[in-house]
Amino acid sequence: MYKHSIQFIFFAFLLIISNACSSEDINASMVSQEESDESEEANTNDNIDSNSLATIGCQNVVIVNDFAYAACGNGIEVISLETLERNFLNFSADDITSDSELELLFTQSGNTLRMLDLSSPMEPSEIEVINTNFGIFSGIAAANGILVVSAGTGGSNTQVYTYTETSINLTNNGIPLVDGVTGNPDVHVAATDNGVTAFYSQDLGAVANWGIQIVEFDLSGTITSTPPVVVLTARRFTGSFGVPFGPANFPTESEFLNNQLYVAHFAAPGIHIIDLQDDNALNLIPLSYEPTNIATDGNLLFVVGVTETTVDIIDPIDNTISNQISANLEQPIGVAASETHIVIADRSVGLVVITR
Repeated sequence: MYKHSIQFIFFAFLLIISNACSSEDINASMVSQEESDESEEANTNDNIDSNSLATIGCQNVVIVNDFAYAACGNGIEVISLETLERNFLNFSADDITSDSELELLFTQSGNTLRMLDLSSPMEPSEIEVINTNFGIFSGIAAANGILVVSAGTGGSNTQVYTYTETSINLTNNGIPLVDGVTGNPDVHVAATDNGVTAFYSQDLGAVANWGIQIVEFDLSGTITSTPPVVVLTARRFTGSFGVPFGPANFPTESEFLNNQLYVAHFAAPGIHIIDLQDDNALNLIPLSYEPTNIATDGNLLFVVGVTETTVDIIDPIDNTISNQISANLEQPIGVAASETHIVIADRSVGLVVITR
């Protein structure tokens, strides 16, 4: 009896200890949950909208008169920057560009060009569809009534079009100076008084030796000047003899501001600056990551990198990072900016909007 009494007291003691521990665990769990909730609340940024409708992410984005349009592969996502209302359009798009003055949108998917009317911003209407002969991995850019298409893979033709509010016409089908290299994956244009200046990203061959070919066009799309190519970096694929491969120096996007071209590409790492006022002299803004895209609101520059969750803001007065904005990003590869918003095309998250 005494033995059973001792056993009972022992088990009762264990039960009390167990209940006490469980109570402490529950209380600790509640505290942990409260801290987690507080942490999530603290990390919530009301200035960020990441409720994208794109199911496979987005590649590139433009802003046209308080609306943002993103190329998302199987469609175009549009968002009103004033109300944050979204819509998804069933127009396939790998790259995208615009003309804000004429309220036009241009998209490229494979070898197909599409011209859209933005009179109804949330529901653009198709004006014209053109089947072309340029290759995959092409880029497009438009300004001042001229649409420029890079050739993409080697062996394809660059193309130049003139356009109005209602029509688009081919004026150049191939530019030997640009086409006669390994590839041309991207192009940026800047409006001039007499037409546009186009900046073609060029794979110059020798594995991966990249440069920018500048071509000037008049308002009819006729070539007026072709300065020498600006070589950005020596080739970086050094995988022979057991040496690790370097990052691919792939100049994915460029932006023009204050008569300087800012090039975001992997090899630097950083932003290369081509100074058109100083005989195309080359300078560098060093970064701690590999940038994939750069945009401007007309005053500042905005940079994203595929491994970064932030947007870096560069002041072109001294070409230094003046601010950094954290966002819900995973693989940002496109960016656009206005005075009120920053918009990011993310390969995983889709279309992300930051209210400034």
